[in-house]
Amino acid sequence: MFVAQLLYRVLQVRKNSKRNRMNLIESSHSELLGRAMDAYSLRQKITATNIANADTPGYKRHEVHFEEALREAEANGGTASMKNTNPSIIETDQNVILENELIEQADTQYRFQLVTRALRHHFDIVRGGITGSNRY
Repeated sequence: MFVAQLLYRVLQVRKNSKRNRMNLIESSHSELLGRAMDAYSLRQKITATNIANADTPGYKRHEVHFEEALREAEANGGTASMKNTNPSIIETDQNVILENELIEQADTQYRFQLVTRALRHHFDIVRGGITGSNRY
């Protein structure tokens, strides 16, 4: 559910912007989508590490926190501060449960695909503006 809210926020047109021009290639939207892709890539790696160490005695589950940091940044500074949000890796006190990790992996893959699609759409719009073609 949060991914849909993130994509809505990222793709939402800000009508009351103080700037009259916008750098479309390096906009805060594309930066935020890029950070989301980095966070989901990191989450995939951490989930794979959890799966690989599921049978290691004493190993505790690790997780990546990104969406929580985005919510805090949005509440405190709006969209502008969201682009400076970084994921964090947390070691939990939980043991690794393989089924939960596989679900986490599938969920992260889905989120990554949604963000990739949104970023591709963003650059399709930029390309259309440059070439004059409106085929997306």
